[in-house]
Amino acid sequence: MVGIAGGSTVTNGTFSVTGSGADIWGTADAFHFVYRPLSGDGQITARVTGVPTTDQWAKAGVMIRETLAPGSVHGMMIVSRSNGTAFQWRPSTGSSTTNLTGPAVAAPYWVRLVRSGSVISAFTSANGTNWNRLTRRTIPMATNVYVGLAVTSHNNQLLGTGTFDNVQ
Repeated sequence: MVGIAGGSTVTNGTFSVTGSGADIWGTADAFHFVYRPLSGDGQITARVTGVPTTDQWAKAGVMIRETLAPGSVHGMMIVSRSNGTAFQWRPSTGSSTTNLTGPAVAAPYWVRLVRSGSVISAFTSANGTNWNRLTRRTIPMATNVYVGLAVTSHNNQLLGTGTFDNVQ
């Protein structure tokens, strides 16, 4: 559960997503998610242009999530405030989140997730043209899922804003 409700705006193709929340981690998540439904295979790409300044593990990134419940199965490719990029996922409902460290970079940086069946591939890019696959993981989810932009301040008492452009 988040301490302070978040929100989002879009101006000239730039998304500003504001959220509190203890983290997107462990067995239950607390964050703000701007999403749309996805049925079957698909992908999401975005350049993370800003990450909340509320904590070194504050994060902003792209996510594919089975449900909107706190313990949902998911995969996400994030840029953190001070710890670079990472692919983080929960392989089954209510299980613990797992982390695979990516490039040690800061925003702005490009991230992408591609879903093909039950396989999610996570990518990073410095320029949005040359992509590096960080990993491919089998993460079984229902056919109908949610795909979008995720932000957590990593502090349930503070709002933090993540910004994104080139969202596709």
